[in-house]
Amino acid sequence: QKGYNKDTTILGGAAMRLEDMKYFVEIVKARSINGASKTLYVAQPALSRSIAAMEKELGFPCLERSKHGITPTKEGLTVYADCVKMLQLYADCNRKWQNIAYETSDVCTAVQIVALPMICNSTMNQVFFQIAQSYSRIHLTLFEKQLHEVLQTAVAQPNTLALSHYNEQTKGDIYAFAKAHHMQIIPLFNDEYKIFTSSDSPLVGRELTQSDLKDCIMATYSNPELESREEFIAAGLSGWDYIFKQRLYLSNYHAMMETAVTTQSLMITANLMTQDNPYRKNGSLVALNVKNLDLPVMTYFLMVNAEPSTEERIVADIICTAYSALAKNKA
Repeated sequence: QKGYNKDTTILGGAAMRLEDMKYFVEIVKARSINGASKTLYVAQPALSRSIAAMEKELGFPCLERSKHGITPTKEGLTVYADCVKMLQLYADCNRKWQNIAYETSDVCTAVQIVALPMICNSTMNQVFFQIAQSYSRIHLTLFEKQLHEVLQTAVAQPNTLALSHYNEQTKGDIYAFAKAHHMQIIPLFNDEYKIFTSSDSPLVGRELTQSDLKDCIMATYSNPELESREEFIAAGLSGWDYIFKQRLYLSNYHAMMETAVTTQSLMITANLMTQDNPYRKNGSLVALNVKNLDLPVMTYFLMVNAEPSTEERIVADIICTAYSALAKNKA
């Protein structure tokens, strides 16, 4: 192979970086450098240089291009499998070492979580209970913030994690924000928006169109003193706010749901994330069947420091496990 030094071995060159392994694994998964660049938020030239340096160091090509995209060579498949194992081993060992650090310390640490109102539900109660039971030296505090406040609040305070969501339109900005503030984004699960109302509403049980909703009242927790459409734009719902002629601006998420139940007004909210809400569980609040409903799919995510403390990592792991179980059980 032209350009490859067959005398070069991994023992003779510089040690392969974990970062290079991560890049290689993502490129194989995405089947393209462009796709991996979008996932990693790393420029394509930097990924190409990383792969070229890795192949030169190893002494053989790991990737080949075809009309079907980038695929690993026979040797590359072996490298890919080993990289996956080593990255997982590093992650497991790092967690083990951090747990040792926690167990050998007697220092109490405060960790804060900033989350959207709909996230502050029973799943978060489980997280708090597990932390209190197993990690008594971690003092956990939960702050409820609106969509436009969550990330800014998180980066303004040390030892703070953020729970929010993005869609395809806002994903790039979210990842760019996290990278600029030395944070990392951990996707949790996907959820979809639906229109909900009281189970007593005459709209329930009917196949509806958007025109059937134009005279309805929408309950929302957006602050009318801010840009009135800010929440909708950020949530990928711009255009839907024009359907409703009347709005009830409420101070909190619970009031929004309670109003929808008691006044038969409508509300737009996430489906999966709100299934543990008492109004959903007792059947008082139900989703409407709206024909050609084109509401966005949201990805809920956790934002945590790129180099988290032991306590931040413990809390992040518990949150990830809790929401992974939620998505699996409700799927």
